[in-house]
Amino acid sequence: MPAGLLIGAAALVLVAQAVVFVLWPDAHALLIDLQVYRAGGEHVLDGAPLYAGGVLLDLPFVYPPFAAVLFAPLALLPLDLLKVLWTAAGVALIAFVVHRCVPRAGWPVVVLLAVVATALDPVRTTLYLGQINIVLLALVVGDLLGRPGSRLRGVGIGLAAAVKLTPLLFVVYLAATRRWRAAATALATFVAAAGLGFLFAPADSAAFWFDGTFLAANRISDVAGPSNHALNGLLARLGAEGLPWLVTAAALGAVTIVLAVRAHRAGEEVLAVTLCGLASAALAPFAWSHHYVWVVPLAVLLGGRVLAGDRWAAAGLAGVLAATVAVVTALPGPVVGPIPATGLISVWPDAYLVLYLAVLLAEALRSLTFHGKGERSGSTQPVRACAPASVVDR
Repeated sequence: MPAGLLIGAAALVLVAQAVVFVLWPDAHALLIDLQVYRAGGEHVLDGAPLYAGGVLLDLPFVYPPFAAVLFAPLALLPLDLLKVLWTAAGVALIAFVVHRCVPRAGWPVVVLLAVVATALDPVRTTLYLGQINIVLLALVVGDLLGRPGSRLRGVGIGLAAAVKLTPLLFVVYLAATRRWRAAATALATFVAAAGLGFLFAPADSAAFWFDGTFLAANRISDVAGPSNHALNGLLARLGAEGLPWLVTAAALGAVTIVLAVRAHRAGEEVLAVTLCGLASAALAPFAWSHHYVWVVPLAVLLGGRVLAGDRWAAAGLAGVLAATVAVVTALPGPVVGPIPATGLISVWPDAYLVLYLAVLLAEALRSLTFHGKGERSGSTQPVRACAPASVVDR
């Protein structure tokens, strides 16, 4: 992308964000989920139960006890200062993710791309809610797209999974690519973090892990409601909960891992990580739209292919932008609490699931077309942030 066009896009995004903030300041300065995290940390410090009811008004704490232990220091900061620091950290981590995906790009380009990425609905909503998604994205990307052969590989995945269970899919991916040490490290980190939860919040840990709290996908919202953007939500709205979801999710998960392994062996680690990331949201029991922050590496990947002259990638990138930028310019809809229900995603709850399935289908067709030819169409050096498959953890 020419520098002038990139600068113009970043400036347009900043103006749009400013307009949105001015129109709905209460919605975008509340950072309500950050306040829930902070309240969860306060409950751990005070020895109050995490899962007996709401930790902030009627809002429950839905993460494992380790997450509440991790959030405890947040309770020591003034809320307004915490909001500023959390938002700044989120933007900085997006820049970090972009840098990991295109390590050869200069920092000015990385910063501009990060600014443009804030227009994507999952990123924008994560920032406005004060959500944890960008932190988890950065942990996984920093882990898998870091220095090849690192002895610490797996630690980031284990920590991310200890905060939110869905990144455990990356452990399956590591095992499928025969990076046994990294997979073991991820599991050991996950278990150690859960152990810290038992140490500092034993009763809450017992309730979460042994009383089935972690299985209750409907604790914060109806699984069949329009806010569930996962496969489970679609099937529940069709009246096919339970076994149909388990079977379909297992099949799609297997296809995702197979394609991710092929991408890894071809040196396309960004693609492999993106596929698993999208699947971790789409195949979860419940996924809000902001869980799909994996559109950031997806957009960067497609952008690299566009620069390499891939016409299909250009169409795919346009589709990603159309599906995720609409919220910025949408007219306000019915107000739900302090937050306006705006954007196409509010109208069609399966948009991100369709995006995941489209990416999976496109990559499956591409993989079949070029299988056995010794090359992968559209793979470009800028997006190869990992060494070839011969350099792996053993």
